[in-house]
Amino acid sequence: MKLTNEQLKSLLKLAVDAAEQAGGYIRAVDREDLHVNGKSTGSSLSTQVVTDVDLACEKIILSILQPTIEQYSIAMLSEENAYQKEANQHARLTQDYFWCVDPLDGTLPFIEGVDGFAVSIALVERSGYPLIGVVHNPITGKTYQALNEPLLDSSLGSHYLKSWQECTLSLPGSDSLLSFFTDRSFESHPLYAQVIEKLEMIAEQFGYQGVRIVVGQGAVMSAIGVLEHAPACYFKFPKEAEGGGSLWDFSATAACAISAKAWVTNIHGQALDLNRKDSNFMNHQGVIYASDPLIAQKIMDLYKSIAC
Repeated sequence: MKLTNEQLKSLLKLAVDAAEQAGGYIRAVDREDLHVNGKSTGSSLSTQVVTDVDLACEKIILSILQPTIEQYSIAMLSEENAYQKEANQHARLTQDYFWCVDPLDGTLPFIEGVDGFAVSIALVERSGYPLIGVVHNPITGKTYQALNEPLLDSSLGSHYLKSWQECTLSLPGSDSLLSFFTDRSFESHPLYAQVIEKLEMIAEQFGYQGVRIVVGQGAVMSAIGVLEHAPACYFKFPKEAEGGGSLWDFSATAACAISAKAWVTNIHGQALDLNRKDSNFMNHQGVIYASDPLIAQKIMDLYKSIAC
């Protein structure tokens, strides 16, 4: 079935309510009582840590979204109930739409009690196009929202909002630094020093004052950082091992980037594969978020130069 514009707007409100209720639960948590467990997905520590909070937040979100799943035959893909071995049999591959939920992205910064974690909810078409994106930051209380027109419909338009107020991509100042948002794991990458050197060259080419490296946030808040702190970029190179982020790490922020008219693609400049048929991971194609298409092109050139 095809969702109407009014139905999409109603689903956005429900997604915001779900994210903010989960965020309220997160704010009330006493970290001294946390129980940290492991999960056998991905290759980095951040993908292998789960807390009782993740599971509790998922229950809150599902309780709010469940009626829509039944009413509109929407599939559900959530970090805490996704099974890699069954990825190619998931209902998201046959239903017209699916919810893509990360109840707590950035588990490590959450455990450490620092900013950089978020609740993330997206509604994605079977084609992999993100229609709705909601990101709630429990630390600041801000909620980022995106509502994009379906690929075959031009009557809805795209809207990027912050706590229900229309907003736009931030504009760089005359003395700006190029902000590079990156994961902790990339600091140990053998090409890290070379990448930083090339980013400094890119910053100089565009007349920026240098590079500001932001490390330690989850993938969701790193992508939001690109929208909030232009000029900025966040990217992950493809790799053979499973990981590189998951569908739920990028679906909501991809929706936000599209609606804010920022750049979001894979490392080759193609649309993100947000409904990958054989896996929940994104390691096969990498990702690029950039506040400017010229910055994105430089990153693609950078990858080509070091991937040979």
